[in-house]
Amino acid sequence: MSAVADEPAGDAGEKSHDRSTAAADRLLRMFTRFVAIGYLCYFALLVPQILEASALVAWWWTPTATVLMFGSGIALGFASFRGAVWMQRTATVNALAYVVMVALWFVAWNGTQIPQDHSLWFTAFPGLASLAAAVAWRPRRAFVHMILAVLLAQCTNHLVRDAPFGYFLAPDLAFAFVFCTVFLAAAVVGLGTGRTLDETIAATQATAAAAAAAEARNAERARFDALVHDRVMSTLLAASRNAPRESLVEQAERAVTELDELRRGTDRESALDAAAVVARLRSAATEADEDVVFTGRVAPGSGAVSFPPEPARATAAALAEAVRNSVRHAGKDASRKVEVDVAPRWISVQVVDDGRGFEPEAVDPHRLGLEVSIRGRMRRLSGGRAVVQSAPGAGTRVLLYWRDPAA
Repeated sequence: MSAVADEPAGDAGEKSHDRSTAAADRLLRMFTRFVAIGYLCYFALLVPQILEASALVAWWWTPTATVLMFGSGIALGFASFRGAVWMQRTATVNALAYVVMVALWFVAWNGTQIPQDHSLWFTAFPGLASLAAAVAWRPRRAFVHMILAVLLAQCTNHLVRDAPFGYFLAPDLAFAFVFCTVFLAAAVVGLGTGRTLDETIAATQATAAAAAAAEARNAERARFDALVHDRVMSTLLAASRNAPRESLVEQAERAVTELDELRRGTDRESALDAAAVVARLRSAATEADEDVVFTGRVAPGSGAVSFPPEPARATAAALAEAVRNSVRHAGKDASRKVEVDVAPRWISVQVVDDGRGFEPEAVDPHRLGLEVSIRGRMRRLSGGRAVVQSAPGAGTRVLLYWRDPAA
């Protein structure tokens, strides 16, 4: 490896997709596509029954019902690529279309009856329309929709059959309610789990941010305490001992200047030179693993360059987390090495191990260690980036990179 690493380009080991998509949104899209596929399958199976049953009703009912029920159901699949608002609107149309068209069947029916062992085609999927209702509405309304849809469907079925209306009506209703309730309850629980997961992640990240802010305040307080001890108290002590006036004035001016710089956030002590950056990264790596092999390189001409504190602080924290992950998961016999390259206005860190490896895309995007403490931390850093490359049995390579956006 050269003294200075090149900026990482698009690595083949990392897919360029957004891993921050909400769990509830992903579940909603998947569930909506499942409902759309269900409508497509039912339509393919029921076409003969639809054509046969068209003789029982007025000419307008069958084409209208077919287009509204199946058309809006299949449209759910396309709406899943547009966003939550489109999915909810399309699902609302589908859920209402089923109830309204089944209710209009009583108006369109011409009195013709069917054999006792036959059924109307729309009685095959009242629960599917209620699943669409679960996409659009709250659980209570979705269950009310299911009850209404099943009642209407079974009443039409028993009204049109060549048998007494109440013949086997109760068993048919019981079976339909139980059958639809199982799937609707599973859907409601699944969608609710996605929302709960998002809320938990948001709360966890808010807690982590609050802890980081508290840590930053403690660090600032420690720096202020050190400045008060080293500058203010020493100046007052010198004044109490009647030190020479010229040196006392210089000492007081230096203390006031440093206090003012600390207040404005421009204190010189916050800036780090290249050697200090390497030292901080070495400390972070060895604190996580005392046996890690550390190599630090400073590009020529970087000695006089000052680095802001935040890139060094964030990169060091992500480095420590990467080494800790390697210690936990790479295996007992794995060896680790850290290579740091510092050049004017950018920092490059590589953490490499020869352990058991893993599949980065198979890791849950909500795992805090990889997604929040490494990728998320570097992503929040202006000019920062993290790349994780690994494969089962091939070890792991984590690249942390920061480049000054003003460069």
